[in-house]
Amino acid sequence: MQLRSFKIPFYFFVTGMLWAICNDPLITILGHGLQPGTQDILRELSDVLSVVVVTVLLYFLIKKQNSRLVESEEQYRHLFESNPNPMWIYRPADLRFVKVNNAATDVYGYDMDEFLSMKITDIRPEEDKNKLKKYVGSLEPGMNKSGTWKHLKKDGELLYVSIVTYDLKFNGQACRLVMATNITDLILKEEKIRIQNAALHEMAWSNSHEIRRSLCSVMSLTALLRDSANESERKEYINLLYQCTQDFDNIIKKNNKKVDSLKEN
Repeated sequence: MQLRSFKIPFYFFVTGMLWAICNDPLITILGHGLQPGTQDILRELSDVLSVVVVTVLLYFLIKKQNSRLVESEEQYRHLFESNPNPMWIYRPADLRFVKVNNAATDVYGYDMDEFLSMKITDIRPEEDKNKLKKYVGSLEPGMNKSGTWKHLKKDGELLYVSIVTYDLKFNGQACRLVMATNITDLILKEEKIRIQNAALHEMAWSNSHEIRRSLCSVMSLTALLRDSANESERKEYINLLYQCTQDFDNIIKKNNKKVDSLKEN
C-alpha cells in the first residue's frame, strides 16, 4: 500500500521533470524561424498543456488507486460478514460492540440491534467479567491469541470459545476485531475423557486393593474353616466368610455401576 501511494507523486515528478527539461529545447527547434513573440506563445501553450496532461494523468492514477481501495475494503467486508466463525468489532474504551457478523447473531441468539446496544461483558459469566476487563486493559497492540474463554448465549447456554483479537481503526475510532471459534464440543469431550479416566483409575485401584483384600480374606477363612475341628469356631468362620462375600459382592456391584455409567456417557 505504501509503494502504491508513492507511485502517484513519483509519476508526477518524472512527468514534470521531463516536460521541464525537454519543453524549451523542443519549442526552440520546432519554432526555428518563428518570431520571438510566437515562440513565447508556444511556450505558454506548452505550459498549459503540461498542466492539463499532468492533471489527467493524476486523475486516472488516483481513480485507479481508489478503485483498488474500494475493492480491498469490499473483500475485507465480505470476509467479515460471511465468515463462519462469530466475529465482532468493539471499542476497548467502553467495551461496546460496534459491529458484528451474521455468524455471531446465529450462534449467540442476539440480533444486530441487540448486539449494538451491549458490551462484550454482557456475553460473559458473572465470575469472568472483572477478569475480562483487566485482560482487555493489558493487551498489547496488534494481534493477540487470547486463549479459551467462557461465553453465554442469549438463552443462558454456556459456550467455550478460542479468541483471537486484532487492533484496527473503525469509523475513525480505535477498535479491536475479535474472532471467536466455538470449541465447546472439544472441551466437553476432553472433560468426558477426564472423568472416564478418573473412573477407570478408581476401578483399577478397587480391583488391585479392595477386591484383592476381600479375596484374600475369603481364602484365609476358607482355609481356617477347612482345618477347624471346633464347631463353635466353624460357625464363627462361616459368619465371617459370609460377611466377606457380601463385601465382595458390594464391590463388584459398585464397579459394575461405574462401567454402566461409562457406557451411557
